[in-house]
Amino acid sequence: MNRRIAALTIATVAVLGLTACSGSPSSSGESTPNAGNSAPAQEQSSDQSLTDACAEAGAQVQKATSGLNDLDVAAAAADPQGTIATYTEAAEAVGAAAESISNPEVKAAVSAFHEDFSSMTELLSKVLIDQDTAAVAELGAVATEIQESAAAVGELCAG
Repeated sequence: MNRRIAALTIATVAVLGLTACSGSPSSSGESTPNAGNSAPAQEQSSDQSLTDACAEAGAQVQKATSGLNDLDVAAAAADPQGTIATYTEAAEAVGAAAESISNPEVKAAVSAFHEDFSSMTELLSKVLIDQDTAAVAELGAVATEIQESAAAVGELCAG
């Protein structure tokens, strides 16, 4: 049972790793064609442009979640505390990224991603540490919430 829970957890973490990569904002010129659409947002009580905020958030979230790629089933089963510590560290770094953004739109979107990410951290602790098998059923729903909040950041930053 312990290995099965760890396998489900790692599968969820793998999905989140992909979400973090695909949902991260890009600092490329993709938002340039939509500059007319994003200009009013850039003037919203912030000195940080949408493009700059997205680039900063993308780099920070990518860095924050990069350690999740090293997690695997064997490590989660052998060291659940270490797995949770890695996940908690990533969640805290995503929170720090959200706090560092001054553009209100991007800050709100990254904050929503952080809230969902933190919910997953709590849920993974229940599953891996407390061996709460009932919590396993919630993994899919929380993973979907994370994907949706990451997609919202991606859409905002894509223009």
